[in-house]
Amino acid sequence: MSKMERELVSSLKDHETAFLLATVKAIMKQSLPPIEIGSVSLPETHEGDVIEIPRWIAEVMAQMGFAEIQEESFDIELFKALSRERIQASSQISTLKSDFYHRMKRHTDLMKSLAERDESLRKDYEKFSASAYDLIALRTSKLLYLVGSSPLSPDLEKKLTPEEKELFNSIRSIIENWKRTILEGE
Repeated sequence: MSKMERELVSSLKDHETAFLLATVKAIMKQSLPPIEIGSVSLPETHEGDVIEIPRWIAEVMAQMGFAEIQEESFDIELFKALSRERIQASSQISTLKSDFYHRMKRHTDLMKSLAERDESLRKDYEKFSASAYDLIALRTSKLLYLVGSSPLSPDLEKKLTPEEKELFNSIRSIIENWKRTILEGE
């Protein structure tokens, strides 16, 4: 793995860590005594309580049936993003939330896990997965076009996720080095 690839992977892992440490709201499905998880202390909770906790804890509690994370269904968000991207011209890219890909990956993993346990969910997982790949393919092709045609303007930067900014800058660097090598013989 090249130095640039290692830096990209490290940066993506940093973004994912920040995503997992961010707080989310969760509705408790049952009462629980006070809980200590690492350096995090949760007070006693009752069924119906809404608490703010780090995402990674909320996900564990949701998997165990103790809580439900309060967010818009990610299926709907993905399909909206894909529709917006298809409407845009090839030289235009729509805005995604900065944590979009992290949430997409987590939702994909969850759907895959559920589909492995319940065959009736397989089609939903396959449809979601196909849409995720379609969105990534569309945005990647648009990014390639934009890298070759324009600098990373403040307007464009606002529309990209941190992962896409890293990809944009990495591709731009590769192209600039390639141009220098071809034109200047370095």
